[in-house]
Amino acid sequence: MAYLALAVFAQFLFAVSVLIDRHIVLKATHIGRPIVYAFYVSLLSGFVIVFAPFVSVPDTHALALSLVNAAAFVAAIFCLYSALLHARASDVAPVVGAVSAITTLVFAGLWIEGDITASLVLPVLLLAGGTALISHFHFSRHALFLTLISGFFFGIVAFSFKLVSIELPFIDSFFWTRAMNVVLALGLLVVPAWRAAIFHGGKRSSSRAKGLVLGNKIIGGVASIFTALAISLGSVTVVNSLAGLQFVFLFIFALLFAKHMPREGSRTHGHGGAPSATGVALIVFGLALISLGHYLEL
Repeated sequence: MAYLALAVFAQFLFAVSVLIDRHIVLKATHIGRPIVYAFYVSLLSGFVIVFAPFVSVPDTHALALSLVNAAAFVAAIFCLYSALLHARASDVAPVVGAVSAITTLVFAGLWIEGDITASLVLPVLLLAGGTALISHFHFSRHALFLTLISGFFFGIVAFSFKLVSIELPFIDSFFWTRAMNVVLALGLLVVPAWRAAIFHGGKRSSSRAKGLVLGNKIIGGVASIFTALAISLGSVTVVNSLAGLQFVFLFIFALLFAKHMPREGSRTHGHGGAPSATGVALIVFGLALISLGHYLEL
């Protein structure tokens, strides 16, 4: 049960990060082009340098998996923030979480023995379905495509990290996957148009905007550490499907702090609150089934 507690706490931190992300996205001058955001988010993974004295150089297979993890992460971030330029965060994020959960379920079920059992398939599908229901699906075709691709790549991120953590100790797997994020971020500078956008975006952003992004990424970084630890200790499929919990926390935040929540425009959603409430209920029910299953196994 320890990995479940770690995953739940991580989703609470991610919910806080989402609130700040919404503010960043709503203020277009903070984000610039998606490639700029993808670069700086990936570059911030460089904080793992503090772990360098405690890790060893792995074999080429583990390094290759770490590189795949980083490439999927950069692609996921790029597609996510591209989608957020064309659709609401409250529409995009739940679909990304649901697609990511299903992607991990399929890949882990095929390639990681024992990660998912028959008793966990229904709870995971409930979690993914509940997450998707929170979205109101106000998408153009372009935004929907970007959202689906982002969710797919986030699923690959979780799956590939589990593969690395099977081969390496947790500190080593966390270090090398994040170090490769930095390598990929620096690789973006090779393309002249991207390099110009990155340097221009960095200069254009205000100190307050940079501080906001940095502080938010620190919160997200702590959440990612807890998530990575949960993945290394338990089922990557279950941990990744719990992403919907962040929307449960956001739902609670909305009830408690409605006057201070960032808004995404004056337009109302067509579905009202019923689908979102149903989605939250499915997520809670799915988590309850997982917890009950673990309890019965003790």
